[in-house]
Amino acid sequence: MTVDDPSPVVTVAVTCRLDDRSHAVPDTELTRSTAADTGRYQAICGHVVSPASLVAPDGKPCDACTVVAGSARGRTRRRRRSA
Repeated sequence: MTVDDPSPVVTVAVTCRLDDRSHAVPDTELTRSTAADTGRYQAICGHVVSPASLVAPDGKPCDACTVVAGSARGRTRRRRRSA
């Protein structure tokens, strides 16, 4: 990997309980201790996500996240559902 070819941002789809939209949250954001302490995560569009229940269906995709992810060529992983 070179400086000109950065690795893509890996994101996870997280539905926000405040706007019912599915936002792309970087996996590194989900592991930050300060974000984990508050339970709020910043999506790639800048929205601060307050996650909905993980058993709730995904919300409508955030238009801004879709644009940012497309321009960054990011990969999105879907949330895992409980059995």
